[in-house]
Amino acid sequence: MSIWGMTVKRAGVVEQDPFTNMGRIIGRVNTNGANGSVTDDGLLTGKPEWQVVLLNTPSAASAAPTISVSGNTLSWEYPSGASWPAVIVYWVR
Repeated sequence: MSIWGMTVKRAGVVEQDPFTNMGRIIGRVNTNGANGSVTDDGLLTGKPEWQVVLLNTPSAASAAPTISVSGNTLSWEYPSGASWPAVIVYWVR
Protein backbone atom coordinates (compact mmCIF):
# COMPACT_ATOMS: atom_id res chain seq x y z
CA MET A 1 0.00 0.00 0.00
CA SER A 2 1.31 3.42 -0.91
CA ILE A 3 1.08 6.19 1.70
CA TRP A 4 1.13 9.77 0.47
CA GLY A 5 2.37 12.55 2.71
CA MET A 6 5.18 12.81 5.23
CA THR A 7 6.57 9.68 6.89
CA VAL A 8 9.13 9.96 9.71
CA LYS A 9 11.25 6.92 10.52
CA ARG A 10 13.86 6.29 13.21
CA ALA A 11 16.05 3.19 12.88
CA GLY A 12 13.66 1.91 10.20
CA VAL A 13 10.59 2.19 12.44
CA VAL A 14 7.76 4.51 11.37
CA GLU A 15 7.18 7.09 14.11
CA GLN A 16 4.82 9.38 12.23
CA ASP A 17 2.81 9.08 9.05
CA PRO A 18 -0.50 10.48 7.76
CA PHE A 19 -2.38 8.04 10.03
CA THR A 20 -0.60 9.00 13.27
CA ASN A 21 -2.80 10.55 15.95
CA MET A 22 -0.60 13.55 16.82
CA GLY A 23 -2.87 15.66 18.95
CA ARG A 24 -3.52 19.39 18.88
CA ILE A 25 -2.24 21.86 21.47
CA ILE A 26 -5.15 23.89 22.83
CA GLY A 27 -3.39 26.18 25.28
CA ARG A 28 -1.20 26.75 28.30
CA VAL A 29 -1.74 28.35 31.65
CA ASN A 30 0.59 29.62 34.37
CA THR A 31 -0.68 28.49 37.79
CA ASN A 32 1.27 31.15 39.72
CA GLY A 33 1.53 28.58 42.53
CA ALA A 34 -2.19 28.67 43.39
CA ASN A 35 -5.15 26.35 42.88
CA GLY A 36 -7.34 27.30 39.94
CA SER A 37 -9.02 26.43 36.69
CA VAL A 38 -9.34 27.51 33.07
CA THR A 39 -12.33 27.14 30.75
CA ASP A 40 -11.60 26.33 27.11
CA ASP A 41 -14.14 24.92 24.63
CA GLY A 42 -11.23 23.33 22.75
CA LEU A 43 -11.17 20.68 25.48
CA LEU A 44 -14.48 19.39 24.08
CA THR A 45 -12.97 18.53 20.66
CA GLY A 46 -11.12 15.35 21.67
CA LYS A 47 -9.52 13.44 24.54
CA PRO A 48 -7.78 15.97 26.85
CA GLU A 49 -4.15 15.42 27.89
CA TRP A 50 -1.68 17.71 29.65
CA GLN A 51 1.85 18.16 30.91
CA VAL A 52 2.87 20.06 34.03
CA VAL A 53 6.18 21.93 33.96
CA LEU A 54 7.26 23.00 37.46
CA LEU A 55 9.29 26.21 37.72
CA ASN A 56 12.08 26.65 40.29
CA THR A 57 11.05 23.78 42.56
CA PRO A 58 13.44 21.75 44.70
CA SER A 59 11.23 18.64 44.91
CA ALA A 60 9.03 17.98 41.88
CA ALA A 61 7.24 14.98 43.34
CA SER A 62 5.79 16.87 46.30
CA ALA A 63 5.06 20.15 44.51
CA ALA A 64 3.11 19.13 41.40
CA PRO A 65 -0.58 20.02 41.27
CA THR A 66 -3.22 17.37 40.60
CA ILE A 67 -4.98 18.00 37.29
CA SER A 68 -8.60 17.17 36.44
CA VAL A 69 -10.82 17.86 33.44
CA SER A 70 -14.60 18.11 33.48
CA GLY A 71 -16.27 19.16 30.24
CA ASN A 72 -14.55 22.32 29.04
CA THR A 73 -12.85 23.08 32.39
CA LEU A 74 -9.30 22.09 33.32
CA SER A 75 -8.63 22.44 37.07
CA TRP A 76 -5.53 22.04 39.21
CA GLU A 77 -5.04 21.68 42.93
CA TYR A 78 -1.78 21.75 44.85
CA PRO A 79 -0.98 19.40 47.72
CA SER A 80 -1.18 20.99 51.17
CA GLY A 81 1.73 23.36 51.71
CA ALA A 82 2.90 23.35 48.07
CA SER A 83 2.75 26.57 46.10
CA TRP A 84 5.43 26.32 43.43
CA PRO A 85 4.61 28.03 40.13
CA ALA A 86 4.00 25.78 37.15
CA VAL A 87 2.96 25.95 33.53
CA ILE A 88 0.32 23.48 32.33
CA VAL A 89 0.29 22.77 28.60
CA TYR A 90 -2.92 21.02 27.50
CA TRP A 91 -4.02 19.42 24.25
CA VAL A 92 -6.53 16.99 22.75
CA ARG A 93 -6.11 13.88 20.62
